[in-house]
Parts: sequence; C-alpha cells; structure tokens
Amino acid sequence: MAPLFTSRVLMEEWTDEFITNAQQELTGMVEDWKYDYGADDRACVAMLLWMVLKLNPKANIDPNLF
Repeated sequence: MAPLFTSRVLMEEWTDEFITNAQQELTGMVEDWKYDYGADDRACVAMLLWMVLKLNPKANIDPNLF
C-alpha cells in the first residue's frame, strides 16, 4: 500500500477525486487492520483518532461521538 500522504498529495486541492481517493486509502487501511490484527470497529476508530491526534495534537474530538 502506498503512503497516505506524499509530497504530491499534500499539494493537491480537496477535489471530489482527492476525497474519494483518500476515503479508499483509509478504508483499505482499516480492512488491513481487521484482517492482519483481528481489530474490531472500535479498535480501528481508536487507531484513526490516534493518527489525527499525532497530526494535530490540539484537535477537538468530542468523546461523546463514540
């Protein structure tokens, strides 16, 4: 699997195509986690949120969403 964020991707505009490709990449990552590690949906959400916090430690994530 190609890296989610490359220098080329960081320069792209947020077009419908870009968003669709990003969604497909994230879906593929989650499917890999489920297959490789037996992760359930809750564990996958936790990992995705961890990634968000690594990229933006000040992200305001509402814990009531889960």
